[in-house]
Amino acid sequence: MNTLKAIADSLLTGRRKTTDIDLARQTGLTRQSIGRALSGEHNFGVTTLLAIAEANDQQVLIVPSQVARALIASNQLSIPHVQTMTEDLGDL
Repeated sequence: MNTLKAIADSLLTGRRKTTDIDLARQTGLTRQSIGRALSGEHNFGVTTLLAIAEANDQQVLIVPSQVARALIASNQLSIPHVQTMTEDLGDL
């Protein structure tokens, strides 16, 4: 599901071994913003998401739902991803 917690977990999965302070210095965000975003309990903006992902050598990728479903169904998507709510609707 596309939840803040799932997105935060994906960011944490690929996180480099850095502190929130180091990550804040790299991104230009505050340590508090980093902590809130990675907690998965607070809403954060796209710019925060992109900054944290870039600092961790991660990419935010948006693809059409059909493409994501096809990659998942064919087991070609071997990287961690955030499952969307609509992926579960494909079987209806």
